[in-house]
Amino acid sequence: MTISFGNQSTSLGLTRYLNDVSKKLNKSLERLSTGLKINKASDGAAQLMLSESMTSQIRGYEIASSNAQEGLSMLETADSALQQISQHLQDIRDIAVAASNGTTTATQFSAYQADLQAKLAAIDSIGSNTKYGTNVLLDGSLSGGAALNIQIGPNSGDTLDIKTAFTDNKSSSGLSISQNTLSTNANATTLLGQVDTAIATLNSHLGTIGGFENRLTDQINYLSIAKTNVAAAQSTIRDTDVAAETATVTRLQILQQAGAYALAQANIQPQIALRLLPG
Repeated sequence: MTISFGNQSTSLGLTRYLNDVSKKLNKSLERLSTGLKINKASDGAAQLMLSESMTSQIRGYEIASSNAQEGLSMLETADSALQQISQHLQDIRDIAVAASNGTTTATQFSAYQADLQAKLAAIDSIGSNTKYGTNVLLDGSLSGGAALNIQIGPNSGDTLDIKTAFTDNKSSSGLSISQNTLSTNANATTLLGQVDTAIATLNSHLGTIGGFENRLTDQINYLSIAKTNVAAAQSTIRDTDVAAETATVTRLQILQQAGAYALAQANIQPQIALRLLPG
């Protein structure tokens, strides 16, 4: 071995190697501290771009799920109100059946009339006052207007128009009950036919609402699954493998300590050469 203090190529090589190990160790420590193996574009531009795209999708799924839940709540509000109207229609039908009997007296017709008016007023009140936010749901104002789109996905075009669920369910305009007086058996017979038609109409409206409710419930479930799957894929791309990175840190720390020792030994050579010179 040549002993000199002129060209310290060994020391310079060890310094370069030690610096390289230190950089790798700092990178591994950064990955452990952040929990991410891709912290900036230089760590993997393509992977970072893909990961950020997945982040947009995940956040889109979250917001779309919230939107779908809002739409579902709106539909459930209308559903509940229609159930109340359905009960009033059944009561009106009972009145019509009772008033159709040939033994009905004038006093009974008067009582049936008062009951009928109360039921019709209750139906119209529900139709006019059932709201979600500022939207009136059961007076037909929504079904005849612009699309009522629910953004049910993270991308453009992922919408569901639910306006047809909110039809007119007021007694005369939407349910076509025009017989609002009961003074004869003929009046009662006419009312009975109209209320049967109204019940069928209401059931159709409930079927439409139920279909949309099922659609949104299924979509909410899908969004939850899709979000989980994309998040898992993103984790594979970007998250640190703690076990593997810990092993890397341990290996690099050993190399760093060995490199520091080797560099220290290399730096002793000039001192040995100095001792060889005559004093």
